[in-house]
Amino acid sequence: MRIGYSHLAQAWAEMIVNETMPRFHTRLVCAFCLLWQLRVARAQASSPTTTCLPAAIAPSQRQTLRHANGESYPLGLWISDWAAGYVTSAVIHILIEERLGYAVNETGPGPGALNAFYALAGCVDPMNLEDRGCGHQVTYNHINLETWGEGYTTEWAEIQREYPSMAPIDVGSMGYSGQTSLFIPKQSQQEAYDQLGTALDFFRGWNKSWSQPWHFFDGIADVSRSHIYPCNETRFKLTRPNEIYLEITGDADGVRRLSENEMIAYCPDGYFWLAPACRANTSHCVPYFTGGAGWMLDDVMQKAAAYNMPFAVAVAREYGVLPTKVRSTFYWWTPDPTFLELDPVKIVFPEYDFNSYSVGDKRTAIQDGRITKLVSQDLSTLAPRVEDLIRNVRFHVDDVNLMMMDMKQTGDSHLEVACRWLKSNTGSWETWLPDKTKCFAGYGLYDISLMDFAFEREDPTYRECRPCTSGRYSSPLSDVKGATYVCNPCEPGTSQPSFLALFCEPCQLGEYQNFSGSDNCNRCEIGKYQDRRGSALCDVCPPGSITLGLGSVSPSDCGCKAGFIDKGNLTCVECGEGLECPALATVASLQTGTAELGEDFVPYIRENFFSTVEQPLDLYRCLQPFRCSGGRPGSCSGGATNVACTDCRDGQTWAVDKCKDCSAFQVGGWILAFLVLCLGLPSIYYVLTSQTTAKASVLFTTTCACGMTISMLQSMGIVGMMTVDFPLQIRGIFEFLQIFVFDMANFAFSCVAGGRVSVRYVASVLCFPAAVLWLSACATLSKFLPKSYRWEPSKTKSTIGQVLQVGFSTMSSISMAPLTCFSHPNGIYSILKFPGATCGSEEHIIMEVAGVTLLAMGVLGFLALCTWAVVMMPKWSGMGLHDRVRSFRFLVFRFRLDSWWFGVPLLMRGPLLSLPIALATDHPPVQIVCATLVLLVFLTVQSRSWPWKVPLLNVLDCLMSVCITLLVASAALHLDAIQGSMQDFADAVSTVLMGALGVSLLLLVTMTCSALVFRAALGGQKELLLFNLQQMPTPADVSSQLKAVTARLLSMDERDVVKPLGTLPVYDINLLIASLSLLTVEVVPTAPGTGSRGSLRSSRIDSSSFAPSKATVVEPVEPKVADVSEHNREERSSSRAEPLQSFKEPVSHAFV
Repeated sequence: MRIGYSHLAQAWAEMIVNETMPRFHTRLVCAFCLLWQLRVARAQASSPTTTCLPAAIAPSQRQTLRHANGESYPLGLWISDWAAGYVTSAVIHILIEERLGYAVNETGPGPGALNAFYALAGCVDPMNLEDRGCGHQVTYNHINLETWGEGYTTEWAEIQREYPSMAPIDVGSMGYSGQTSLFIPKQSQQEAYDQLGTALDFFRGWNKSWSQPWHFFDGIADVSRSHIYPCNETRFKLTRPNEIYLEITGDADGVRRLSENEMIAYCPDGYFWLAPACRANTSHCVPYFTGGAGWMLDDVMQKAAAYNMPFAVAVAREYGVLPTKVRSTFYWWTPDPTFLELDPVKIVFPEYDFNSYSVGDKRTAIQDGRITKLVSQDLSTLAPRVEDLIRNVRFHVDDVNLMMMDMKQTGDSHLEVACRWLKSNTGSWETWLPDKTKCFAGYGLYDISLMDFAFEREDPTYRECRPCTSGRYSSPLSDVKGATYVCNPCEPGTSQPSFLALFCEPCQLGEYQNFSGSDNCNRCEIGKYQDRRGSALCDVCPPGSITLGLGSVSPSDCGCKAGFIDKGNLTCVECGEGLECPALATVASLQTGTAELGEDFVPYIRENFFSTVEQPLDLYRCLQPFRCSGGRPGSCSGGATNVACTDCRDGQTWAVDKCKDCSAFQVGGWILAFLVLCLGLPSIYYVLTSQTTAKASVLFTTTCACGMTISMLQSMGIVGMMTVDFPLQIRGIFEFLQIFVFDMANFAFSCVAGGRVSVRYVASVLCFPAAVLWLSACATLSKFLPKSYRWEPSKTKSTIGQVLQVGFSTMSSISMAPLTCFSHPNGIYSILKFPGATCGSEEHIIMEVAGVTLLAMGVLGFLALCTWAVVMMPKWSGMGLHDRVRSFRFLVFRFRLDSWWFGVPLLMRGPLLSLPIALATDHPPVQIVCATLVLLVFLTVQSRSWPWKVPLLNVLDCLMSVCITLLVASAALHLDAIQGSMQDFADAVSTVLMGALGVSLLLLVTMTCSALVFRAALGGQKELLLFNLQQMPTPADVSSQLKAVTARLLSMDERDVVKPLGTLPVYDINLLIASLSLLTVEVVPTAPGTGSRGSLRSSRIDSSSFAPSKATVVEPVEPKVADVSEHNREERSSSRAEPLQSFKEPVSHAFV
């Protein structure tokens, strides 16, 4: 908003109300405000009763405007409520009435440009902030001058959008702009120039190093401190401007930090801030005054420090008075009458820099404000000549200052002052009047009907003179009416940015203009150059090359654009992934690491990518962290070698971030691990096949919890192999978990297996058949041991199966490793787990043969065998083939006997998770979708079957499956580069999910430890309440309730039983059938010779299939009745001897 003289008074009044000024100044300021308002009232009341100009159109002959609806009214001239607005409006008022013959009514005044916008748009109450009364189709305000509209661009656009048919029109500048700066009295400027030749109207003339400006001003000792505010009551105490001042100037002595969040400007005497140029000698300080709470304090502080200007800056209590009494510099804006009697001279600073001001750097000049004229939309229809006049008006700021000074000194009304100026400056305003076809240099003929410049005036009806706009030049024209001027458009290759031009300028080097009538030449675009002046087009760089910036002047400025690199002779090729190529990049600068234009133009290899010195543009991707440092070709971190920095030298191994020599501890560790494995495998037989004693129950509990833990860790290890950029905080966890999928690269395996990738891989493949052969050999050797230590065939098979089952996910991952080939940016493929091996190479073929063999025989073969066993096991159990069932005890012993099949889905989880990594190695989104699908299907089956015998294990398994599923799904957040709050969110999600998995695994460890303390069977009734997730009833209570229900069923008629059964839903029927099956198989002994145990039974395995072997083994087919009866009698006898044992541990003998 325009800061006018009346608004300055209003600002001072607000300061009084807010108690920011001492009270003894209150009366003075109030008197100032009252005098100004009286002057305005007098000016508004003044209306000329006589004419001003000679040959003026009499008031009786003046016409009014006539609207299309028949209404007549005078032309409305909305007055801007400040001095310049009054005097310029008065000039137009007189010219419209006395030269164009229209009656004028002054309206307003309005305190700002925004009110003028609404007034000209037809709003009946434009100064009412709540309801301006817009929407009418007639406006009584048609013209506004001295419009400071730059601060209201948003409101201007809104009015244009909301009221398109009534919105005002901007008809151009007033001829001057609003300037805000530092000013000095004309007298001081002239004295300095006359006496010392110093130009104080230029900022360099103030530099103390060669100038002594203090001789022409009063000192700060001459200023009464009662006339200025203390620094702590002004903007000197604002922290942020002072911090910016310190950042821009580095003048730490000019500020003081009171606390971490508070910094103030340092005023030695509490009133004046001293610039560095005069801080040591205050007698050399020139006073500088500003008003309000400190208008533009940070602006003048930065300028004084930057240009060595000896200023002492203070905030005047009486801003409009103090600079007139003290010879000083002061803050001021034009046009404004406050200090006109001083004939102020503006101090010129470097041209305004928008970018600098946007970051707080105010060392350049303050931007000039655009002052315009507005007319209503209907003025061109109601009074087109008036609109032409307004468009032609161009005041000079000196004329405006002259009129304001006249009004200030004489106290006359603005109309009286304007009349005197019109009479004295006829030549200044006659050219504004319309309907003139005699144009002067700088002007040209204009056809108002065509809204375009004309080139002849045979029919002068619609001709007038207008200034030649930018893009045109004024050219003389002679015709029968004499000499005039026309505005010809500039030819291609030339331009003219200025108005009133007499010729066009040729385009400079690096510029072009291919259109006529242009106001400027265009800089050659990137990729073009121009080495000739006055050109209409630019020359194009060779294909694929560009220039560093706009306006290139030579073909030598051409080079490859960003993202491309010059192989030589300006042959540009795309850099591709992994190679960062700035503009003008070359292979030579990539190899040397230097460039003529500086390091910003040096291409480099990004971190985690690699290329050889011989082929610097063939890039390899490095999946292993901390190995490829990037930079120049051939660069590896930590002494790594080979392509993509995958290997260490012989006798070395990778340790965190560099290659280290293999130690005796590492070699000995692998030998010890081999010996422990050889001894540990046979012990598994005795641990997993012990008799059903209290100790066996403890081992079983431990084994079950540990097995689930290892299975989950294997799944997490496989997930960590996905080619997704997981967050750093969990990436290390995934790398550690690779040990559970037998990734031995991180454990110095090369120290014992050598450096060849194929040898290390084949060694890991052979571990599985070696384990099977070793267990088989142990079974054979056990025949030479005492009978109690000999290995039974069924138990041996189960032990081998247990080993393969535990390592199944690892085996599947290892077998598929040669199939997981990922691509490098250069198109070459490498094995994901062994990046040093190139797919298709001899080493890869060896690895493929070994891997596919393991996949076919070890993975698919074992899976097929287990699937066949799961299908056949209920039949074997029913036929009494218990040895066969016990051979696959490893597959079912952890699960409920009606969910014996769950071991197969559990086996399949590892291979199915590894499969997407092998098939879509280069496509992380496909891996995420497939892995999520596998986990969701597995979770669905698991939640449907609830297979584990201990309820808490079911809950924990589901919880961990959910966490892994969410962890895989959240990996989608890391597919694209993210940062900021999104990066924090993604990292937090991954951390929380990994933490939930850790808590679940901790609970499993807790269960394992508790099993070593509590001597109860896994899933038994004496198990902890936490394990069962409920309080189990005693067997006696269950038996009593069961017998009572049985008695009631026996007493009921069949129809009474059938009827409610017919109303049960399908799930209840299935539950009832499962209960009948459980009772039939496990509780109620089958009578001898009864054959089948019933047709209505769900599939399950008899617990007797896992009973300890007897001396007499039952024949596989058609068991004898006597044997069965004897067996049942023994069962019943055992039941009578220990009536509660079968309820306390109903399936304990299944784990023998």
